[in-house]
Amino acid sequence: MSFPNRIAIELVAIGLMAASVLSFDIRSEGMASGVVDPILHAGAQDEAVYGHAAARMVRTGEWATPVFLDRFLLNKPPLLMWAGAASMRLFGINPLALRLPVLAAGVLCCMLVYGWVRRSRSMAAALAAVVLLLGTPLFHAMNRIFMTDALLTVFVVAAMLLLAFDPRGERRWTALGFGILSGAAIMTKSAAGVLPLVIAVGYWLLAGAKARPPLRKIAVAVTAAVIVAAPWHIYQFMVHRDWFVAEYIQFQLLGSGVTAPSRYTSDTNFWFYLKTLLRTDPILLALWATSVPWVVKAWKGAEQARARLLAAWFIVGALLLGIFGTRAAYYLMPLLPVMALMSAEFSPLLRGKLAWVVCAALVVVFAVRVDYRAASVPPASALEDYARLRRTNELIIVSPDDDFYASVVDLPKVRYAYLAPLDATKTSEFFYRLGMILSGEEFCSLDRLRPTYEARLRAWKLPGDLHPEATLIDAGGVSRLGELIRCSPDRDFLIPEGLRSELGTDEHVVVPAGDGRLFLLARKSSRRDPASIAPGALVGTRLR
Repeated sequence: MSFPNRIAIELVAIGLMAASVLSFDIRSEGMASGVVDPILHAGAQDEAVYGHAAARMVRTGEWATPVFLDRFLLNKPPLLMWAGAASMRLFGINPLALRLPVLAAGVLCCMLVYGWVRRSRSMAAALAAVVLLLGTPLFHAMNRIFMTDALLTVFVVAAMLLLAFDPRGERRWTALGFGILSGAAIMTKSAAGVLPLVIAVGYWLLAGAKARPPLRKIAVAVTAAVIVAAPWHIYQFMVHRDWFVAEYIQFQLLGSGVTAPSRYTSDTNFWFYLKTLLRTDPILLALWATSVPWVVKAWKGAEQARARLLAAWFIVGALLLGIFGTRAAYYLMPLLPVMALMSAEFSPLLRGKLAWVVCAALVVVFAVRVDYRAASVPPASALEDYARLRRTNELIIVSPDDDFYASVVDLPKVRYAYLAPLDATKTSEFFYRLGMILSGEEFCSLDRLRPTYEARLRAWKLPGDLHPEATLIDAGGVSRLGELIRCSPDRDFLIPEGLRSELGTDEHVVVPAGDGRLFLLARKSSRRDPASIAPGALVGTRLR
């Protein structure tokens, strides 16, 4: 059998293995569940946000502008949401169909990494690179969750593979393909998507005059990326200018970018990410460390192109993490493949017969470490049981810890009431100006204030059938909760059981919800039409 045919068979086997590992028991994994940052203990609330928007695209047919909880969602471009919506259009509106594009991205990433290493190293080294990735808790978790990072990572890896196969850009389609992949990365995660282009510039600087690609090739790649990414950005700027500037540019790019203060920790960025790697995958970090001297040794040898490209990838990725204001463990995702590649390509522990021993050890460690325990956010069961009542009332969730899980349950209207001050880094002035965040006192006067906020929302081109007013309520503390409940006799509440003494109303029936929570159900209610389904619902709805 020829070498290319053998590699093709191996790649199919790797794809099947990766698919089995990443998809195992994924049906039992609740939406927005699990911890995606072991240092900051951050939950996967973005999965509920993007999932809600994707489901709404399928049901409403409005794909250009994502919507979440009745407001425009313009903090990220919509490629991930488009992919999830397309998958659900084919396979039904449900969490598994939603996650299929992310699973596919993880599988493809493993295949690309294997093919990269296998073209110059042994099967053992290539397999070890894949096992290193699959055994990294962060990589494993993020390729089972509908968030942007897995899709971004596979676009980065694919772009780097094109450059590795043709470092001088001598083939006609290399620069164009690189640019298209970079544009797709931008359409996945905004400014973070320029990473392949910045790496290309870094490689141009490191490669040397004789080995670097011509500047015109980089210009072609940049042009292709702009052509892919510009139309959606131009459309939003022209059609929803105020909202786009406020959320995408001022809040996301500037407010959550280099000027953003770090939340929850005073560590420097580099120390934060090093701690994350030490805690989540010291094996990958150790193997990568053994490769670094050999990368330096290969800097001027026959393998200099590979060594310099991998070095540029790692250095640029690490420097960008160091200067970006907001930090999160999953921002490491695009660095994990290059660390696995450097380990497999250059670590002396993955050469010769020793490579099989190390590979076997990695498989054993993976089998011990992998955690497939099903998880759900704490109030998931209570919310699903409540949805089966088919009540027409709005539901206000007090002191929420559901990571927006309620937004993907079939409920007519959900609001969130916070007793503690809202996190200023997660909100913006325009949330208040447009009435999407109101104080408890303002919420009790919503009928009087609504015309003012509706006028502002329509001025910002929000359609008249969307009403995000008071999506978030800054209740002002436990002492004000009773007032909030009393002014809402026709609304239902989900509250912590410890706040039972704050009820003070005869307009609601107290119903235990389990797990330390209880419902206050308005005495006045009716049943929803059986055919009515909330546009963003993913959980507990029939497939279609």
